[in-house]
Amino acid sequence: MIRKQFSRYPALWIAAFYVTGIAAGWYFPDRWSISALLYSALVLFGLGLLFYFCCHKLIPYILGTLLVVLGALNLILALSAFASNHLLNYDHRPCIAFEGWISETHYRKDGRHQYILECTRWYESDSISHAVSGKILLRQSDEDAPFDYGDQVYVMGRPEQPPLPGNPGEMNYRRHWQLNGIYHQFYLSSKVYYELRPDRAGNFWQAEVLVPLRLFILRAVDGHIPEPTADVVKALVLGERQDIDRSIVENFQKTGIIHILAISGLHVGFILLILLMLFSFLPVSYNGRILLTLFFLFVFVALVDFKAPVLRASLMAAFYFFSRMSERPGNALNIIATAGLLILFFQPQQLFQPGFQFSFAAVGAIIYGYPRLSQWLPRNNRFKGAHLFNKWIGQPFWVSTAAIIGTTPLTWWYYGSFQLGAFLINILIIPLIGMFVIMNFIFLFAAGLHLPVVAGLGQLLHGYFMGILSLVDNFSVLPLVQIPLPQPNVWQLLLLILAIFLFFKLKGNRRIIYPLLLIAAILVIARIPADGKGRLEVTFVNVGQGDAAILRFPNDAFMIIDGGDRKANLDAGERYMVPVLRYYGIERIKYLVGSHAHSDHIGGLETILDHVRVDTLVLPNYPSQTGIYRSLLQKAGVKQVPIAFRERGQQLFPDPDCRVYILHPYGTYQQTGDRSGREVNNSSLVLKIVYGQTGFLFTGDLESNAETDLLGYASFLKSDVLKVGHHGSKTSTSPAFLEWIQPQMGIVSVGRFNKFKHPSKQKMELLKDQDVAVLRTDHLGALVCVSDGQRVSLYNWRR
Repeated sequence: MIRKQFSRYPALWIAAFYVTGIAAGWYFPDRWSISALLYSALVLFGLGLLFYFCCHKLIPYILGTLLVVLGALNLILALSAFASNHLLNYDHRPCIAFEGWISETHYRKDGRHQYILECTRWYESDSISHAVSGKILLRQSDEDAPFDYGDQVYVMGRPEQPPLPGNPGEMNYRRHWQLNGIYHQFYLSSKVYYELRPDRAGNFWQAEVLVPLRLFILRAVDGHIPEPTADVVKALVLGERQDIDRSIVENFQKTGIIHILAISGLHVGFILLILLMLFSFLPVSYNGRILLTLFFLFVFVALVDFKAPVLRASLMAAFYFFSRMSERPGNALNIIATAGLLILFFQPQQLFQPGFQFSFAAVGAIIYGYPRLSQWLPRNNRFKGAHLFNKWIGQPFWVSTAAIIGTTPLTWWYYGSFQLGAFLINILIIPLIGMFVIMNFIFLFAAGLHLPVVAGLGQLLHGYFMGILSLVDNFSVLPLVQIPLPQPNVWQLLLLILAIFLFFKLKGNRRIIYPLLLIAAILVIARIPADGKGRLEVTFVNVGQGDAAILRFPNDAFMIIDGGDRKANLDAGERYMVPVLRYYGIERIKYLVGSHAHSDHIGGLETILDHVRVDTLVLPNYPSQTGIYRSLLQKAGVKQVPIAFRERGQQLFPDPDCRVYILHPYGTYQQTGDRSGREVNNSSLVLKIVYGQTGFLFTGDLESNAETDLLGYASFLKSDVLKVGHHGSKTSTSPAFLEWIQPQMGIVSVGRFNKFKHPSKQKMELLKDQDVAVLRTDHLGALVCVSDGQRVSLYNWRR
């Protein structure tokens, strides 16, 4: 059976074994070594030769194992085998400057351009430098003139690694850039000295063909097409998505058609259609037209920097046409597998890029699933007009349905949602976007010939796209278009993939019954309490310059203390808190606590009220009159959330095994005087959470003069974890106060490079002198502390 399937789908089986090896090399890196893999490969190759002459039946198993070993070896070599002069080997050495040349440019409307710099020299001092290799991501501020391809740049400063995700569920930019071979970044600003060298670098093909062509397209689009259409056109033609308005991206993502805004195989199909149509007018043979089409398709692939979806679709097209030219038609699954193998042979790390995964999952699902789903199309002999219905409605629906079903596990994993609306909106949008793409290339063709109709075509494109955008905007506000889901575990994903396979594979009633049983199992697994049962988990969310913490009690009840800031350009509730809540699958909050009325603490609470069910809003018994405070009260009233004004001596009861004591405010701290910042700070709710023999102390922005009034609690203040008051300001955390608390850990919730210069160096030294482990959100991102009732440990959520 295996030999029969292998002979029918050889490329697919080879790809399956090879991909298994790449995945094994990624998830079990400590169990592999280059020497062991090379030795295993030689042994397996020798066994293969031996069994070729002795026992043919074992050859597929030997070759399969060999492919697994080769996949793991290729990945480990790609990720760990660097040149001796690579930048990574100089991370431990001093650096005052570096030099290199610009190999990629990504311009933005706001002037915050990005570049890829091929580093050539590393300066330890004025007299000591080294020739190096490696790429650096340069980020430029809007105060400087943009660089061009080939510019030689000298920069004073030290490159750093790209940032890790700041909170659970956030994108791992460090991993993303490292998978693209970029291990360092550097921010250029007005405070950084740099200069352009007179010499230029780069290759002729890029400098004289591709870069001028890209610049021509950018100028033509910006000069003749109004925004926001111009930004979308640049994304569709060049893959430059950085200027698209955030609201457009969110609505396209919510409706499940975000893939339309990126370069994809869909665009390759339209380009092929256009090129074949144009070359059909030339007096050349069929094979000649195909070769011309593939050549210009290769130019387009190079123009968009060999992005995985375009490369995959172009390779598939090339393999398909070559099989036609050789009169040996190829199987579609073998063609897509061969394209994937070719990409992964040169870049095995591409397997872990979301774009690569979505691209191959969608096409594979269409190839495998659509022929089976199309059996539900009405037959011509049963329904008058069935041919037209199938062509314009039925077939597009089942094609898009197959792609959406096939990418559902990835959508759940990366976006934490199920795109229900995508099943319908794709039927309408894909044909409209297809026409839009064709119109884009007609516009660029006219611009290249300097035809007078260019301006009119630009306005036509704008009007056409605004109609599409209106359709998407109206669709995105409908209920159940996007269903939020908690982050899945491995078992849930495997069951979902199996359910999808059975849905495509089985026939009759079994096609529905078995997948539904598996989906029911997924829901059961989702309801099984995580291994947090019997533990108190406190997540100090990284909200920048502000405070926010999510507490999960042993009985799976949740409490939030503060929600970060809200200002004109940032809502911490939307930007940080809601994504973390979705990642954890939190739908209900027992207590939503605002420590005091300053925006950097309660600014995000209003957004939280909009997104999750809240049983009680808890605030200090201090009559604030700020606008953001009144807005919060009004929102609670609209949502019919009870408000509890609390003071010293009261408690909260989230869990029978935990106690939440309120130690402050009281007396004069609940009365208004001058309503100064200090007065509001000193009205902060001070909470002590006790679980077993462990304690957490939250002090809000309480300042030293108010801390004095808490010293009467004496040893009751003792806590394992202290949320350091007022972001580590010099006005809080007095030595006498700290002496009674005696914390093991001090959590400083603070924004990087904040204008207040928090935290105070003096307070940080005080904490260290008291043997307190200082943990800062601006350095470490979100911090998760776990108590089992006996001791508190720090949990590494990034593993």
